[in-house]
Amino acid sequence: MEAKINKILKEEFNKTLETASDYEIYECLLLLCKKEMRTKPLIEGDRKLYYFSMEFLIGKLLSNNLINLGIYQDVKETLKKYNKDLALIEELEVEPSLGNGGLGRLAACFLDSIASLDLCGDGIGLNYHYGLFKQKFEDFKQEEYPNKWIDDISWLEKQKNTYEVEFKDFTLKSIMYDIDILGNNQKRNKLHLFDIEDINEDLVKDNINFDQTKIKENLTLFLYPDDSTKEGNLLRIYQQYFMVSSGAQYIIENLKKENKDLSKLNEHITIQINDTHPSMIILELIRLLEKEGISFEQAIEIVTKTCAYTNHTILAEALEKWPIEYFKEVVPNLVDIIYRLNDYVNKKFNNPEISIIDDQGRVHMAYIDMHFSYSINGVAKIHTDILKNEELNHFYKIYPEKFNNKTNGITFRRWLLNINPELVNLLDRTIGEGYKKDAMLLENFLNFYNDEEALKELLEIKEYKKVELSKYLLRQQN
Repeated sequence: MEAKINKILKEEFNKTLETASDYEIYECLLLLCKKEMRTKPLIEGDRKLYYFSMEFLIGKLLSNNLINLGIYQDVKETLKKYNKDLALIEELEVEPSLGNGGLGRLAACFLDSIASLDLCGDGIGLNYHYGLFKQKFEDFKQEEYPNKWIDDISWLEKQKNTYEVEFKDFTLKSIMYDIDILGNNQKRNKLHLFDIEDINEDLVKDNINFDQTKIKENLTLFLYPDDSTKEGNLLRIYQQYFMVSSGAQYIIENLKKENKDLSKLNEHITIQINDTHPSMIILELIRLLEKEGISFEQAIEIVTKTCAYTNHTILAEALEKWPIEYFKEVVPNLVDIIYRLNDYVNKKFNNPEISIIDDQGRVHMAYIDMHFSYSINGVAKIHTDILKNEELNHFYKIYPEKFNNKTNGITFRRWLLNINPELVNLLDRTIGEGYKKDAMLLENFLNFYNDEEALKELLEIKEYKKVELSKYLLRQQN
């Protein structure tokens, strides 16, 4: 390991472990991980998942990748020889500004789990340059600043794939960047992030304010532009369509390369729609399938068997409703499809409560998802029960077979293996290492409920970690 690290330090910085700064060692370890991950096989399968999400809160990646590569301890001990602390070096990593809250973290956990379970599945999102914002407190008030995270050396790998995304008044070319998602099994999937070529970071003036009308320059600057203005709402629609159109074109391009029959799309792929932001994927797939000569009715059937929808909340503001006029201003290509889908639903059910377009001319994105997907899931049992029995009961009555629950989880390996090696050591000796792949095996530790030696060691570990935390807080925050 020492030779590998020194080789990269020499090539990149003309330094050695003795002379390199902590930041140079951080960048060296990032490059080492990327190099090692490239040698790991991509996961393949007969049917591939594409997980569409406006957010992927993937967090700092260095420790996770070192753990999944199986070299964390080796690297830690190598650095220790030179009085370098891996934990402090990990702190230097800037967190990718690709997500903000629960649905972004869920998306990231799923990507980690999918890869670790040897399942074939890639993420599709946008490559935000500043994410949401960096929070600082000044004079006891929150101030927001751009959260710049992309450096010359980063986890992103630029790809050759480009796609034309057609809006009403102009066409934008999307470029694709990939981040490798390595599972605990030493195999990998990918997160595909789409960006524009002519992003203009100088548009951001004070704090996080910028000209929201300059779409050709601002499209991927920020996650969730301020939606208190019409311009902010339109920018969100531009972003969402840019993501789903690029992703849909990428999927169809791949299927054509593999000579797959697009009329059997659902046999080759499945698409998970993470909350309502990527809902336009349903409309875009229907549009592209019609371009391929597939009839509207058949396209509806194919897409409904292909797409699945995750609902994250019952809060009305999260269930997007866009005026049809906004679609006319941004993506007129989809307007006719929205009207035809609305007619299709109205003829089938004759119930205004479940119409896609309401009497105020607003398009209900969640309604598109529920009518034209094969699965609707909540993210906790109580949440899913509320969806079925109350908030979405009118949909549950007509589609009971679609509703199911998938309780949120965490990527426990990252937290346990990285943060508490002392506890890991105890678990390895008492219950074996199988829990690192199957978290349910942690229940076997209950067998040591009356084992005084194990309990004594557990209490000592807990106390040690609390002292460690208090020292950290004193050092970092006084």
